[in-house]
Amino acid sequence: MNYQIGFPASSSHHRSWAVHSAQSGSTSQAFQGHWSALPASSPSPIPNTPLLHPVSLPHPNAASHQSPMSYQHSSTSHSSFIVLHSLLSHGPNLRFNITRDLAHVQLRPGCPPTMLQELAVQPPVSHMIITITELSAWTIEVVNPRGVTVNNVLAMIREMFNRSVASHEMQRSSRVVNAAVDSFRARSRADPREHAQGVKRVDFLGPKVFFSGLARARDGTDSWEIHFAQNV
Repeated sequence: MNYQIGFPASSSHHRSWAVHSAQSGSTSQAFQGHWSALPASSPSPIPNTPLLHPVSLPHPNAASHQSPMSYQHSSTSHSSFIVLHSLLSHGPNLRFNITRDLAHVQLRPGCPPTMLQELAVQPPVSHMIITITELSAWTIEVVNPRGVTVNNVLAMIREMFNRSVASHEMQRSSRVVNAAVDSFRARSRADPREHAQGVKRVDFLGPKVFFSGLARARDGTDSWEIHFAQNV
């Protein structure tokens, strides 16, 4: 499977991400609905290889947009029946390198930009806690009194991981710190401005800088676990 990045024919300055199959030049199967229910024990399977195109993200405080086909209604608001938006679930519906600005987020065909304004979970919540398995000392808190949206979640992931690390946060094992410093050097080598900001939280992820989805916390709480991959 090869990934090809090229410039779209339109006047947009964003880059498009095209995935080509060795067996077929056809696009992947049509997108089947916007929401996917996640069981507490395991993430959703990864669908067939998609084609992704760039989109412009809405402002984080934009009002949520609810399209008629975006929800699978449940009869209760109990946490076991919460449904996660498909853009945030495991699967290549979204390509998000957390080291880059949100303007570089790309969606697969069939996912209109308005999906980013939709509610992150259904039934809606005003507060989400996201834990990081690899970095248990840090959590991501997303708040929106009108209902947390997909865009709210992506914006907070980007913001939290791009904070410079405080001195006390470097008090970890020498192996972990050395790996983070190596990641920092590789990431900032060609950018003096990044180098001047020092080690960031994202450097503790090593090469796994692509968001690969949320999953229900395994401890039975209403929190979510975030996962990363080296590529998507």
